[in-house]
Amino acid sequence: MRRELGRILKHDEFLYGELDITFHRDDFRQRTLAPSTTQLDLSLEERKVVLIDDVLYTGRSIRAGLDALLSFGRPSAVQLLVLVDRRFERELPITPDYVGRWVDSIAGQRVSVEWKEAEGKDQVLLLTSGAADEREKAAKEPVHKPVPTRK
Repeated sequence: MRRELGRILKHDEFLYGELDITFHRDDFRQRTLAPSTTQLDLSLEERKVVLIDDVLYTGRSIRAGLDALLSFGRPSAVQLLVLVDRRFERELPITPDYVGRWVDSIAGQRVSVEWKEAEGKDQVLLLTSGAADEREKAAKEPVHKPVPTRK
């Protein structure tokens, strides 16, 4: 991510860190989550911070990120950059300042961001779950089924 930001900004002279939000999530005890590593060797006190997330959906991960940020100081401002904004189904009043792409999706669909370094190709995928597959299948069935007639 840092290399990509440097390419976009056309310089690599910015402070960068990675923040693990696992223990700040409101579903921490309900899911099996593997903690990652926080690499933030600076104080955020009175700094302008850009919080970056891959997909903005309900807003809960961003809320956890904001909570985690406060462990490193009180920033003077926080802006949000997301690669993909799903726009619908927001549970918290969170709006990004910078968006790479908007994706309109319905409940049951999942957005996946893949990176060339990890998956071999940079791409955004809209995946349909089993429940969405059933709805899609039902939508293809004829609306009017033949009604048996009496003789």
